[in-house]
Amino acid sequence: MKANLINEGVKYGVICGLTAVLLMYGSWAVDISTFTSVMFASTFIPYMIIILLIGGFSVRKLNGGYLNFQEGLKFNFLAYAVAAVIIAIATYVLYNLIDQTLTEKSAQIGLEKTRAMMEKFGAAEEDIEKTMASSAESMKQTGLKEILMGTGLGLIWDFVKSLLLTLVIRKEEKFEDQ
Repeated sequence: MKANLINEGVKYGVICGLTAVLLMYGSWAVDISTFTSVMFASTFIPYMIIILLIGGFSVRKLNGGYLNFQEGLKFNFLAYAVAAVIIAIATYVLYNLIDQTLTEKSAQIGLEKTRAMMEKFGAAEEDIEKTMASSAESMKQTGLKEILMGTGLGLIWDFVKSLLLTLVIRKEEKFEDQ
């Protein structure tokens, strides 16, 4: 039985999206420091990649052990796109409806961490102040425009990750000469 790539992509996209929302809202419910730490760490922890590898191998198994590059890419990128939409909606709701001060609070913690890191690496005070000023300006709001822009840019990176994941999960059928 051949897997329906659209259904599978949506299913694994929902799993990835809900996992991200659970991390976001769960860490926010604990406190602002936990929230900013988890949001920073989740950028580097490849939980979505692991979920999509599991899903990709499952789709390949449903396809009789084979999954060509085009099918794999369709599955992976669709999953990332669905997850991105879920995350964008959840982010908008959290920052604009549930906690309107979250942008300011998380920006303040982010700026403090940036300053500490720059001081640790021995940056000049002038460079630190310049970075703080430009960072503070860019962190003023988390409106619909900023969320859509971030989602769009994120999807570009997600496409690159989809390409790499597809290289791992694909398995082309071998055709023998007759």
